Amino acid sequence: MSHLTTVKNAFANVVRGGVGALIVILLPPFLTRILSKDAYGTWLLILQLSTYVSLLDFGIQTAVGRFVAHANELADTKLRDGVISTSLAILTGSGILAIFGMAGLAWQLPNLFKDMPSELHQEAQLALMLVGGSLAVGLPFSVFGGIFVGIQRYDIPAWIIGTSKLIGALFVVLIAHSSHSLAWMGLALALSNLGGFVWQFLAARKFARNMHISSSLVSKEMGKEIFGYCFSLSIWAFAMLLVSGLDAAIVGYVDYKSVSYYSVAASLVMFVAGLQSSTFAVLIPKSAELGARGDREKLGKLLVVSTRYGIFILLATGLPLAIFAKQILTLWVGQEYADRSCTILQILVIANIIRLSAVPYVNIMIGTGQQKLVVFSPLLEGMTNVLFSIVAGKSIGAIGVSIGTVVGSTIAILFNWLYNMPKTGDIDFSLRQYALNGILRPMICFVPLLICFVATDYTSKLFVCIACIPVVLTIAWFHVLEVEEKKYLSYKIYNLAKGGIQ
Repeated sequence: MSHLTTVKNAFANVVRGGVGALIVILLPPFLTRILSKDAYGTWLLILQLSTYVSLLDFGIQTAVGRFVAHANELADTKLRDGVISTSLAILTGSGILAIFGMAGLAWQLPNLFKDMPSELHQEAQLALMLVGGSLAVGLPFSVFGGIFVGIQRYDIPAWIIGTSKLIGALFVVLIAHSSHSLAWMGLALALSNLGGFVWQFLAARKFARNMHISSSLVSKEMGKEIFGYCFSLSIWAFAMLLVSGLDAAIVGYVDYKSVSYYSVAASLVMFVAGLQSSTFAVLIPKSAELGARGDREKLGKLLVVSTRYGIFILLATGLPLAIFAKQILTLWVGQEYADRSCTILQILVIANIIRLSAVPYVNIMIGTGQQKLVVFSPLLEGMTNVLFSIVAGKSIGAIGVSIGTVVGSTIAILFNWLYNMPKTGDIDFSLRQYALNGILRPMICFVPLLICFVATDYTSKLFVCIACIPVVLTIAWFHVLEVEEKKYLSYKIYNLAKGGIQ
């Protein structure tokens, strides 16, 4: 794959993720002012419950992309078409199962969330069936998204999905404003989802005409190979559901009135997670290349350096969000939400800084084919998170659920350090080097900011934090960057300035 194609695909992924992030930011200011607190919280709960359908994808879309690319490289059309046909058959079955699952969940919705206002029961059930049902129908269509990944055309599904999401978001706001009906909002979102799926199918027919789908190409052997590849991905998906996919549902179970407040805070934290994931996705192909060479020393250096940058980015984005949580929330969704969501947001920021510090390590493990070694830690995090969130949530409400995220992420990181990393044989690094150079060095940059934050009064914090930016950058230049990194950065800045002058 050429450098230009890599850049184009990376840009397409950024666009796709950026559209989702834009929707997350733009919708709440409208919906929080249009809908009642209970109605908005119920809508957010419906959206989270609907995403459970994605578990039944089993990571097959990723597998299709990988197998299509591999088969095309080998010019093995039989393997390629067999994978596509078998995956389509599996996901059709998953889609049917998901529809029945959504129907059962919608039926039991009032029993699962007993504090949901009775006047919202029927609308919430209809909306859940519409949104969840559309995603269930979309499961087999995800195969076509995998095909685009396999033929290195990330831009096509990115534009299709991004456009359909924007259209859906627009109609959700318009319908919410005109009718205040969750059912009609669910219908608008369902239709935009279905439109995107059909559009993606038609695009696949155009750009991948030489690929054939037939029931005669479906085989048990191919299914076993697909599931073998997807096993670890499925476990990770389930673990991520436990970590971040059940939080609003748990809040709805233990403290229904706080669902909207919790979800608003959680949506802001998604920015930190999204930035971290997008930034360090490039580690997977790079570590795969080094792993293929057997260069354990460079892999170790890559791990430490990328962790150092990762911690710096997490603190640079997370600390301002935590420090100015109330002001940001007030401007975004209003004073009432700011008062109720502020503490939750600050706790979730801390939790995600802890758990996302492992992103470089996990991506390098995936790139070097060692992802099975880190399967247990996300499961441990997820189970701890759910258990503690329920127990603490029953005692102190939504704040207890957010504390559960801190506990789960801390246990997972400790498990990585004490168990996973010592077993990582294909990467040459020491835990001491990882802790000192990868984690502590970037943390030192932000000590002046934290001291000033604690030492100043509320009204002075903004001015103090702005004044601390040059201090943080100066410490980062002398303490975080290595000599060769400074030279490279200086060279880039010089060329940029030279171009500007010319």
